[in-house]
This record gives sequence, C-alpha cells and structure tokens, in this order.
Amino acid sequence: MSLVEVLKQSQQRIGVYWIVFPFLDEARDAIWNNMLFKVLPEQFIVKKNENFMSVRFTNGSYLRLKGADHPDSLRGPNVCGVVLDEFAKQKLEAWKIISPIIAENKGWAWFVSTPIGKNHLYDYYNRGNIKKNKQWASWYLRASESQIIDADELEREQDDIGPEQYSQEYECAWLEGAGQVFRGVAEILTAIPQEPLTNHIYVCGVDIAKHTDFTVISVFDRQNNMEVYQDRFKQIDWPLQRERIAQISKHYNHAMVALDATGIGDVFCDELARMNVAVEPIKISEPLKRELVQRLSMWIQRKYISILPIKETTDELGDYAYKKGHTGKYVYGAPTGRHDDIVMSIALAVSQLNPLVAPIAKIDLTPLQSYKQRLLSRLGGEDEYFENLREWQDL
Repeated sequence: MSLVEVLKQSQQRIGVYWIVFPFLDEARDAIWNNMLFKVLPEQFIVKKNENFMSVRFTNGSYLRLKGADHPDSLRGPNVCGVVLDEFAKQKLEAWKIISPIIAENKGWAWFVSTPIGKNHLYDYYNRGNIKKNKQWASWYLRASESQIIDADELEREQDDIGPEQYSQEYECAWLEGAGQVFRGVAEILTAIPQEPLTNHIYVCGVDIAKHTDFTVISVFDRQNNMEVYQDRFKQIDWPLQRERIAQISKHYNHAMVALDATGIGDVFCDELARMNVAVEPIKISEPLKRELVQRLSMWIQRKYISILPIKETTDELGDYAYKKGHTGKYVYGAPTGRHDDIVMSIALAVSQLNPLVAPIAKIDLTPLQSYKQRLLSRLGGEDEYFENLREWQDL
C-alpha cells in the first residue's frame, strides 16, 4: 500500500521520496529484495542502484530506501514525501530531522507500524483523532476485520503467542509496555564495578564470537546478584579468547563459566576444562533460548539482579524484541544488523543464579484484630464471621 502511494505521489509531483525503516538492512530485506519490483512497473523505472537502494523514475522523481538508526544521515536531501515503516521501532530523532524538510516543501508523511506499547507511535496516532488537527489523520485495520488471514489461522496464532501479544500483533491493541522484552531496565542499572571479595562466589556468563559479533563476558556476584565486571571484544583468535576467559575466571575466585556450547562453543568448553576452568556448557536451542530470555526478563522486572550502567548493554536490552520466524513461530533476537551478545552473556550468567528474596517485614496484627472485633459486633458472632470469611476467600 505504501509503495503504491509513493508511486502515485511521485507521478503527481516530481521530487525525492523515501521509505525509512528502523535499520537499513530491514529495508533491504523487506522492500528491495522482496516486493519493490513486484509493485513498481518496469516502464516507470529509468535506473536502479542496488548499492544505494534507489530508483529513478521516467518523470525525474527519485525513490530511496533509508534507515533511521543513524538519524544524521537523513540530513540534506530535499525530500518531499516519506513513508516511515515500523515507526514504533524507529528512533524519533529521525522524524524530527525529516519533519522540517517536509514542512518546508509542503510534503507528506505516512507512519506505518504495528503498535508496540504506548510509545511515540501511540502519541502520533492520537493526533489524527483530534478533529481540529486538520494536518493529521489516523486509521487502523484489525486482522480479524481485513479477512486477509483466515479465521482458523488467527485462532491458531492466538493459541501460539498468547492473547496479549496476539491483540497487539493482529488487533492493533495499544498495550502498556507491550513489545518490550525487557521492562524496568533503568531501575536495575545500580551495579558498580568491583574487584573480587574474599569468600564471595562468582559466575561468568560467556557468549563467544570471532569476527562479526562480539565475545562478551559478564561476571556476577552470587551473594548479591550484582554484575561486577563486563568485557566485550571481537576479532581476537580463539586461543587468546580462551586465555582471557580463563584469566577472568581465575581472578574472580575461580568463577564458574556458563558458556554457550553450541557449535565452536563445544570445543571451547573442552579446552577451558583442560585449563582447569570450571565450565557449565549450555547448548542453546531455540526453546532453551526462549527460556533463558524469559527468565532474564522476569528477573529484571522483579529486580532480582543489578547490572552495570553501560550504554551498549542498555542499547541491546532496549533493541531486543520478538519477531515471527520462518516457521511461523515467534522467536527472540536483536533487529537485523544489531547484536545480542551482551543479552545472551547476562542471560547465561543469570541461569546460574538464585533469586534474592527480601525478608518479609513483621506485620503489626493489632489493626487486624481490631477490625475483626468490629466485624464480630456487626455480624452477630464468630459463626457468621467465619461464614463471611469463607465467602470472601472463595471470591
């Protein structure tokens, strides 16, 4: 629908048009490699540039796919029409850079997205519901109304992903905090780096990589579930990585290492064991990854842990999301072009911790006893009191 609108507008007014995704790689996967040239007729196209993901039309208009992850790259071009796809996942700064250009050119913008909680998409959607605000209009289309997806398939999806996620993904529901895998991160950024303490027991969560991704080592103190150290690096040969992990483990009182033993990790575990490192190999399948992530999510919400306030950590936790995989099942992961190495290293460490439960405060029973006595005086004795108590408990 957005592509058809861009094509229509580009033929009515010669100018520059953009389709902006949260990340450029998402634009490539969703638009350039998939649907762009199925929708745009060849007779409208003069030139394609795959490197820039741009198309020049016969009338002189120009379409380009962009990413919102580097907002400053959106400065300069005199764009007169833009579609911001998956706007709920985009950095709002991107639109704030584009907005004055659109206003100056008397252009237009479409904001297309599935709801993800009540964030900036929710605020902008509500602008279209204010009658006096003539510059904005809002629409939504529920899957149950569009009939694009069969009712039987929708029912299966609801059983698969649960009613809350289904209502957001398919029925355009604005759910408080929905779509965020990790909620309450800001409240647990209270950890401070620490050297090992005598008689304290530590655990290292390790997610390994060599070239593109990062190897991350997250060290937690088991006595208070606080992250005390984090190391993040890449492009280091395997022997040097093993030595680094072994040194950190030894430094933190011979901390046990919980390591992703999938693929090369299996060999890694054997080598570390030969170096007298206590290793807990964890082979991560998709179901186990879901379990690790859900456990971490719950522990963050319940404040069972505290983590170091490192920008890369908060960025990864904030970016982390669920999406529909090739099999139709929902899977957890980082957006295209981003990393989840810190998330997994922390999740591996947390899998070896115990929740810290605060002691229950002593309750002053005097007000309760006084309340009971007042009830007894009104209810006509203990028999009626306990009869009412049973009814309340049933409710």
